[in-house]
Amino acid sequence: MTNLKMNILFLTDGIAPFVTGGMQSFATTMVKSLVKRGHQVTLVHCGQTGKTDFNDSYDTVFSSEEIKLIEPIFIPFLAKGSLPGHYIKENRAYSKRIKESINSRLSNYDFVYANGLVGFSFFENKENVPVMLNLHGFEMYQKAPSLKVKLTHYMLRPAIKESVTKADFVLSYGGKIDQILLNLNVNKEKIIKQSNGIDKEWITTKNLQLNDIITFTFVGRNERRKGIEELTIALKKLTLKDIEFKFNFIASIPLVQQIDNPSIKYFDVSGSKNIKNYLDQSDFLICPSYAEGMPTVILEAMARGNAIIATDVGATNKLIKNNGWLIEASSKSILNALKKAIALPKNDLKSLKEASINHVKGNFIYEDFIDLQIKTIIQKLKL
Repeated sequence: MTNLKMNILFLTDGIAPFVTGGMQSFATTMVKSLVKRGHQVTLVHCGQTGKTDFNDSYDTVFSSEEIKLIEPIFIPFLAKGSLPGHYIKENRAYSKRIKESINSRLSNYDFVYANGLVGFSFFENKENVPVMLNLHGFEMYQKAPSLKVKLTHYMLRPAIKESVTKADFVLSYGGKIDQILLNLNVNKEKIIKQSNGIDKEWITTKNLQLNDIITFTFVGRNERRKGIEELTIALKKLTLKDIEFKFNFIASIPLVQQIDNPSIKYFDVSGSKNIKNYLDQSDFLICPSYAEGMPTVILEAMARGNAIIATDVGATNKLIKNNGWLIEASSKSILNALKKAIALPKNDLKSLKEASINHVKGNFIYEDFIDLQIKTIIQKLKL
């Protein structure tokens, strides 16, 4: 590994735990990994908490040693209403504000890392600073759960096409993401293979135990593509059968959408410690999304000894290796998977849970592969 130390401008629409989401968790973990290796990072981010200053909170995210190499800059992400196309307008405006704040020193950076749709204003710059784009799951090119979502996807596609065309490099999780990029005519030489991952501290140190009553967990935002509607239909049908199970939703589900059944509980919980606690009590994580990249929550659940039921979207197929199974995004497929899991012999369930821990330990710990990813980036940038 080269000893070259880079100066990186890292742009993102939020960092965990200030903003909840897989992309935001990735941003936090990636920045921590970069500075641990001595690279200087200017971290430009926003928040949805109403705060305008996070200076009193960064020490809850980064260690004192890490923060020495991080210059955090908070730029507000301003809403522009709810009319069609508002999301793209908001990201363009956010990107413009970032560029205005950083433009005078852009030439100081080795490259710009744009995490999400935040790089619009940087694709063409006089300084010729290369821009690396990470759009994660490219959900707008995956299956839509409804006509409304499908129309939203079509509205997003021109901006995505513009971004992947103008960016100097585009990152891919592999799996079905590679084919999406090729269909967009992205030159193979521009594609940098990467993997999502987690910090090794996520790996459980507790003895693996099985619950007397099999316990499932869903963790995620309450948005249509996450498949909560189909999951709810499947659970309602399951409650009609004489089958014992427990199901925990770790999500903000409105009361009107909740199932009134003692076997199913709802928790609005954020923060890695609390999520760890719930995953430690779980046997299976279920991720029934219509579209994903390489979900961080699956990696986190694997690290806590959960078997996995997930839809075959994005790069989720890379996460399933003798530790669960892939399904379709439908209530029927979800119901069949739940029944299959409940009927598993204890020894088989234990084997799935152990396989999850071994798979994530062997392939998805940032500490083990981030050097190779950084080396690949340096080679691509010809630094």
